[in-house]
Amino acid sequence: MKPIYIVLLFCLGAIACKSPISIPGDYEAGEMAWRDTRMAELLAPNGWMSLVGLHWLNEGVNTCGSAPGLQVELPAEAPTLAAHYTLTHGHVQCEPVPGSEVVSLSADNCTMGYGSLVWTLIERGGRYGVRVRDTLLPTRIRVRTIEYYPLNTQYRVAAKWTPAAGSDSVAMRNVWDMTYNVPIAGQLHFQLDGQQHTLTALDGGPDELFLIFADATTGDATYGGGRYLYCPKPDAKGQTILDFNRAHNPPCAFTPYATCLLPRAEDHLSVAVQAGELGYK
Repeated sequence: MKPIYIVLLFCLGAIACKSPISIPGDYEAGEMAWRDTRMAELLAPNGWMSLVGLHWLNEGVNTCGSAPGLQVELPAEAPTLAAHYTLTHGHVQCEPVPGSEVVSLSADNCTMGYGSLVWTLIERGGRYGVRVRDTLLPTRIRVRTIEYYPLNTQYRVAAKWTPAAGSDSVAMRNVWDMTYNVPIAGQLHFQLDGQQHTLTALDGGPDELFLIFADATTGDATYGGGRYLYCPKPDAKGQTILDFNRAHNPPCAFTPYATCLLPRAEDHLSVAVQAGELGYK
C-alpha cells in the first residue's frame, strides 16, 4: 500500500486532514507492534505492574520486613525482619539482617531480594525511598487492555528543536508533591490543529528526547496527570518527528507506587490531542 493511501485511510472522516511529513508504508503494522511491546514491558517481572509498595525513609535507622509498623513494610511472605537502612544527612547505608535469607542483589542501589520479592533504593528530590516489587504478582497476568484513540496521521508532525543553553534546568513537580530541578535538552516547536506549539524536551536516552505534556483531553478522556511521549533526537538540521499516536500514560496511571513527573504549566497544549492512549480505568 502506498503512503498516500495510508494517509487517507487513517484520516477518513477528518476535516482538512493534512500530513506535513511522509508516512511509512508499514506504519499501521509498526504502531501495532509498538503497542504490543509496551504492554509486554508493563507486564514484565520488573515492569510497572509488579510494584507492590513504596516507602520513604526517615533520618536515622529504618527497619525493613513483614512485621507490622516497620518503616519499610514488605508483603507477608517476606521475613519478619529483612534489612536495615540508615539515612544520615543524605547518605544511605543498607544491610540485610543476618540469617534472614535475604540476598543482596546490588550494592549500588541497595537492591535486595527474597523469593519473588525485590526491593530497591530510589532518590527523588533529595528524599530516599524503597520501592518494592513482586515479580510473580498474579494481577500482572489479569491486567486490563489499554485503550487507544484510532490511529490518525494528522498527529504525526514535524518539529524544530532549539537546544538548551548549557546546563539549563526547570523546576518540576511529581505526584508525591515533590519539586526538584530537572535538566532539559531544549524545546520542540511544531504546528498542530493550525496552531504553533512548544514543548519542553528532556533527555530520553542516547537516541531520544522525552516530553511530558497535558492537553484539552487531560483529566477527561486521558489520564489526569498528563501523558508521556518519546521522539527521535533531532538530525543535523535540528528536525525531528513527534508522533502523538504514541503518547502514553505515565506509570502512575497503573500503580500508586511510581513517582511520575507532572507536566509543567508551560507544557499544557491548548488543543485536544485525540491520539495515543486513553485513560486507564
